[in-house]
Amino acid sequence: MSVSKAPALVTRPKALPVSPARSNHVVQFYQEDPALIDELARLIGISLASGDGAIVIATKPHRDALVRELAVRGVNIPQAIAEGRYLSLDAAETLSRIMPGHMPNLELCDEILGEAIAKVNAAGKTNKPCTVIFGEMVALLWARGKHHAAIRLEELWNTLADRHSFSLRCAYPMKGFNQDVEGELFVKICAEHSSVVPLGANGSVLSDDEHRRTVAKLQQRVEVLESERALRASEQRFRLLVEAVQDYAIFTLDQDGRVNSWNVGAERLKGYKASEILGEHFSRFYPQDDIRASKPQREIEIALRDGRVEDEGWRVRKDGSMFWANVVITALKDQDGRAIGFSKVTRDFTERMQAQRQLEDSERKLRASEESLRDLSLHLLRTQDEERRRIGRDLHDSLGQYLSVLKMKLDGLKNAAAREKTSNVDDLAQCVQLTEEAVKEVRTISYLLYPPMLEEMGLKSAIPWYLEGFTKRSGIKTTFEITPDFGRVAADVELAFFRVLQESLTNVHRHSGSPTATVRLLNTGETVVLEISDQGKGVPLGNFEEGSADWLGALGVGLRGMSERVRQIGGKLELSSTKRGTTVAAVVPIHKAHPTVASQQ
Repeated sequence: MSVSKAPALVTRPKALPVSPARSNHVVQFYQEDPALIDELARLIGISLASGDGAIVIATKPHRDALVRELAVRGVNIPQAIAEGRYLSLDAAETLSRIMPGHMPNLELCDEILGEAIAKVNAAGKTNKPCTVIFGEMVALLWARGKHHAAIRLEELWNTLADRHSFSLRCAYPMKGFNQDVEGELFVKICAEHSSVVPLGANGSVLSDDEHRRTVAKLQQRVEVLESERALRASEQRFRLLVEAVQDYAIFTLDQDGRVNSWNVGAERLKGYKASEILGEHFSRFYPQDDIRASKPQREIEIALRDGRVEDEGWRVRKDGSMFWANVVITALKDQDGRAIGFSKVTRDFTERMQAQRQLEDSERKLRASEESLRDLSLHLLRTQDEERRRIGRDLHDSLGQYLSVLKMKLDGLKNAAAREKTSNVDDLAQCVQLTEEAVKEVRTISYLLYPPMLEEMGLKSAIPWYLEGFTKRSGIKTTFEITPDFGRVAADVELAFFRVLQESLTNVHRHSGSPTATVRLLNTGETVVLEISDQGKGVPLGNFEEGSADWLGALGVGLRGMSERVRQIGGKLELSSTKRGTTVAAVVPIHKAHPTVASQQ
């Protein structure tokens, strides 16, 4: 059976959504019982007078009041009961029968309510009987706080309407929709009905204009409930959060800077209980020097001007002890922009401050140690170069001279033995040859230790000379490229470049496996560059970066030694390596490489 298509008493506004299929499921919100009883008596009186039936599922006070009002209106209720067209049920008892658990049951609703509707419809005197039902079970559920169960029962009424013909009126007292009720649930209730019937204070049905205004008020009530609930929940969550925080002192000040709220974190951090500090001026947390300098008042003024102020400094606890605090003061303003107080958040940064100072102290010591190590490294490098120069000169000037004289003597003995045709001519010839080789080797070693050509003619001549000897000794083919008109640079730059060249080529020979090496001496206009490249197997750069064994030899004569040499002359050492080879480049700014500038440093 279908729901009767009788017109609804009041059409709901678009603001409160309803289903168009629920054309005769009306919800009524009322302030006073007499208004409700008067409206119900009118509906049920019309239904009974037309030959249809009525079912009242309500509380006893409402059932009794309705019978009295119907009698006053001349409706013969005993006769209607005898004819089976009037059925009165207790709302609480019926609810217990259809709701065995937490939610109303569809099968039980169909069995109990559906059977009652069918009997009353069957007793009707019209061709298409449609029973008027007043249901107060949803109001009972709502009053008990079972809001979702009430909404579920409204849904089940709509399901029953697909099987039986009836016109249902549900009623809720407006006092049940206080500020603790979620506005979203209020909207859901309205969505399960086809119409809303608000009544005037005297129980009369409102005019269309009054109805629209009243329904608008209901909508506003929904919005107020929603906003108030959200605001109250937000305030409660924030209050619980603030009160639970123990690592931060969070409190508020009035316009004069006096404390008017105090959380657990503030008590733990500053030592004052709320009863001891409320009403006191917040300047008592500052050292006397800050108070004399008017720092508390100045921070309040900045917060008023800029909206907030953040500061770090010493603060004083109740027991007089000091702690390093991070403080944020925020101005609190009303909707009109007028200052109404301040919020203040304080954190104890003492440990962090001490750790920061220890770190800074360690960094200063580390920098001092690094400077000392660099000075020592520079001293060692200079001492090494001076020692190389001394040894080179000693080898050339003393041992070299002795060997030269020895060769001359051996030449004389060989010539004399040849004239006399003695048996030891061949031995003397071998001695002469060995001595000549020793002279060459000593000369080579002395030049490698400190080549006089470097001092006399510079890198432009010293590098080709060195490459020639390197190729003879190692068998590695070398190529030298130089910028045209490359001139002299500072002596310390030339010496550093030459040492980088020596050590790089030594490691090309020892480690790369490359058959060739290319040396470039460049003047880019901004920098002076010495670049040594090979086509070998590459190097593990991570070893150097991680501080492990230097791939270019012992520490101090390998990559680190080269890097330190270049750094001492104001340049930098660059290294790139792939599986196709390695490039080492010493780069010095042109102003650092200029002989005059370099000599003044």
